[in-house]
Amino acid sequence: MSWNGTVTCSKCRESGHNRTSCPEMKKEWEADPTSYHGREYARHVARKKAPKTCSYCKETGHTRAGCADIKSHKAQFHNDAELFRRVLVKWMKETGIGVGALVRSQDARYYDNKDNYHYPGDDGYVAPVGLVMSNISSSTHHYAAIGASNQHMSNDNFLTMQTLGSASLPDYRRNVGLALPCIAGIIPRMGADYYGREIDRLERTSGANWEVVSPGQTDFDNCNWLTPKNIKQTVKDHFARDQMQESSDFKTFPVSQRSQLRDYVDGIINLSQMTDPELPAKDS
Repeated sequence: MSWNGTVTCSKCRESGHNRTSCPEMKKEWEADPTSYHGREYARHVARKKAPKTCSYCKETGHTRAGCADIKSHKAQFHNDAELFRRVLVKWMKETGIGVGALVRSQDARYYDNKDNYHYPGDDGYVAPVGLVMSNISSSTHHYAAIGASNQHMSNDNFLTMQTLGSASLPDYRRNVGLALPCIAGIIPRMGADYYGREIDRLERTSGANWEVVSPGQTDFDNCNWLTPKNIKQTVKDHFARDQMQESSDFKTFPVSQRSQLRDYVDGIINLSQMTDPELPAKDS
């Protein structure tokens, strides 16, 4: 397509049509269907006659662009993402999590100031303490709060802390990633695997067992992660064709969990009143 928006055919170089609808291609097909361009045109004709199959819902009769399921899922995904971010920021304010917060991790892998590597479970393991120095990671996803999703067990960093006494180390050794912790009613501790078997998130996920020792000086309520523009981009990126998302991959909050999250945001209930949702019953 040229700068003025006019289609130019790569076969005959004429404007107003593309290669697949080129009259020259059609003439060659009519003259000799077995020729190179004749076979190419025949493949195009066959594709046009073939029934359309949606790459998202796998139903026939429409494509991904006209799929009702993906439109509905995008809208719900947007609503869930917005709710989750509002919930998480409120929880962070109440817990004292912000830039400069002092936190202690019980399951972090880290280097000490002598460049020795420490792994949870080692004899004499000392839980590292550090300062939160980063904003909320852009990869933080509301699927982490849904027990039936793969992301629920993800080790993706939520925040990063710089361990105390590590200033002499290079950045990649003094900074320790923190995953989303288990938060009753927000990030369920128990999840399910592909076969519906219960899994303890604290046993599967590293970097999720940490606590605030001293509150931070700056909260995250004005960070880019909360903006409508960022949420809209997250929806677009998640459902992009190259991500190969299908209808069966879509997850949303159970009704009871969504209701509880809304009540928490609206101040109807407080954090101590929140409970984890029950896992879906395993199919027999």
